[in-house]
Amino acid sequence: MRRIQLLLGLLIVCLTTTAHPPKRIKRATECRTVERRTVPNDFFVLHNAIRGDSTYKTFDQQVALIKSLGYDGVEINQLESFEGMKTALDKHRFTGSYFYIRVNLDQPELDPRIEPYIRALAGSKTILAPFIVGDKTRFPPGRHSAGRHSAGRHSAGRHPASSGVADSVVVRHLRQMADWAKAAGLTIALYPHVGFYVERADHALQLVEQVARPNVGLTFNLCHWLATREGGPVAFRYDWKPLLAKLKPHLKMMTICGANDVPLTQAAKEPGGLWNDYIKLLGTGSFDTYELVRYAVQELGFRGPIGVQFYALKGDKPTNLRQTMAVWQEYQTRFPRLR
Repeated sequence: MRRIQLLLGLLIVCLTTTAHPPKRIKRATECRTVERRTVPNDFFVLHNAIRGDSTYKTFDQQVALIKSLGYDGVEINQLESFEGMKTALDKHRFTGSYFYIRVNLDQPELDPRIEPYIRALAGSKTILAPFIVGDKTRFPPGRHSAGRHSAGRHSAGRHPASSGVADSVVVRHLRQMADWAKAAGLTIALYPHVGFYVERADHALQLVEQVARPNVGLTFNLCHWLATREGGPVAFRYDWKPLLAKLKPHLKMMTICGANDVPLTQAAKEPGGLWNDYIKLLGTGSFDTYELVRYAVQELGFRGPIGVQFYALKGDKPTNLRQTMAVWQEYQTRFPRLR
């Protein structure tokens, strides 16, 4: 009798197992694949996203807000802000995505604060992003150009005789920074900016190639490319894809925003100047910023950080930050899965 009961019990167990097989336990690697973001790049904000806000006034408050909204980092904006921002970043265990550093061609040597600040960033993910300025009479912006609009003004053309001298100074300074950066395990991304001596991506590329250091590259800034493209090489004026492909071997960082894809002559006539058209909230404007991100990440394999520009945007700053993160999350849902 007991043998019959035992056999019946075994039969019931077998039937139950067959009807409801145990679920296969996923390996940790499989879980990570499911949870992995479709856009793998870090997404950060420039400090102008929150600088000057009436509520979030301190670096500590600003970093806490930006981190809470899901961003991966924030800009360290210039030497004067370094110590306060670095303290806040350390407190909140947050990333300073890049360090925006002024390099003045009128000064024979680099600012003495740069080297110790680079040492303080050793081992971090921070990219050093120098922008190059100088006396516009001696070092006018815009290499190879006869003249251009800059931020709502028209700047004089560059003196051809000054380019070789100025470029050699830039190269010397970048090599010095590259040595400091190498010792700290950091990289450099030269930052083209409209109206400054290095304002175009093609000029930045030439300088980076002259520097010839593996830890020195450049930044592609959407708004500054839009503002300078008509003075650049004809092939890159309205088709950014071949430009990005050419920059790719040296591309360390990108900054994006919403924008209107309009000619410079039209944008310069706007009441607020160029930035009414060339810097808008992400997800607005006629320029296809999503396609820019998709092409860079999916087709070119770009994996550097992507920052979002907020300069001169109207509206409540925290609200702008939240709306921008919502757009980025929408990008994530649209983005094709990477191999």
